[in-house]
Amino acid sequence: MKKITIKSVAKKVGVSTAAVSYALSGKRKISPRMSEKIMKAVDELGYKPNIIARNLASRKTWTVGLYTSPTKNINSDVFFNSLLAGILDNLHEQRYQLHLYADYLNGNTEIHPDLSMTQPIDGALIMNPRINDVYLDYLIKQVIPFVVIGTPPNPEKMFYVDVDLTAASYKATNYLISKGHGKILFINGPPDYIQSIQHLRGSEMALRENGLKLESGDMIHIPMTEELAYNALKSIGAGLKNYSAILACHDVFSFGIMSYLKENNIHVPNDIAYISLGNSRFCRLYSPAITSIDMAPYKMGYQSAEMLIDVIEKRRIQPSHTIIPVEFVERESV
Repeated sequence: MKKITIKSVAKKVGVSTAAVSYALSGKRKISPRMSEKIMKAVDELGYKPNIIARNLASRKTWTVGLYTSPTKNINSDVFFNSLLAGILDNLHEQRYQLHLYADYLNGNTEIHPDLSMTQPIDGALIMNPRINDVYLDYLIKQVIPFVVIGTPPNPEKMFYVDVDLTAASYKATNYLISKGHGKILFINGPPDYIQSIQHLRGSEMALRENGLKLESGDMIHIPMTEELAYNALKSIGAGLKNYSAILACHDVFSFGIMSYLKENNIHVPNDIAYISLGNSRFCRLYSPAITSIDMAPYKMGYQSAEMLIDVIEKRRIQPSHTIIPVEFVERESV
């Protein structure tokens, strides 16, 4: 059987081998119509590009690394699923592949097996940066291009894409106060996550503008898991009666919170109002439907991947950022 090569594809379509190469690599833009014809010929002929040869020729791996939250966090994190879909769609369009690294960092050491870089990458996406982030330090030392998904510790020196988390918490807190809720329980992420600091800042701003303040115990910081959200309410126990509303700073908390409320016959919104940040399918399908803030995870993932490829391919040189606005979605839980 005759070997199918890039020349075979070019001959079938009636274009140069360079045009086929551009369509496959995305290195240069060609017309959508021509690209479609080339890709159709690739499928019909069963052409398999020589990835190793392409990488050697371009001195690139065509692979991007994504450093995620710990697996226990993303196990039921529907926000992550949408964000990942946005990343994958953009990388697919630009002919890049994705390599995942979960956060297995031990709090007592800076040693991390994934930082050995046994799988070379052209650039990296970093989720949920910490105040002192080992990943960021390593990538900077290795001169590997990266984009942070979230706001990094030194934003003026880095590329990043974030949603306006401060505005999200501000809007949600202000809305609860406008509905007569002066005593709110806040369930927030780990205190060393920058997004948790942004949530805290937004809620404190809304409280302060309304002549209120955050009392000790009103904000609970926990890792982003369903089980720990459930346990947080369980630890409060009867003290939950002191609050007329709950604001959860991440939808993953909602699974545990709603399970606890249901088991203890605490009804939303009659007994306690509830807002969750994220606007995932859970918020839309739960009964009563949950008032939420849409954090645009798909858009966030798509734009972060797009920015990273721009950095890798030197279309962006100076550190810059994109802040995605949030949208308030009013439903039945308040």
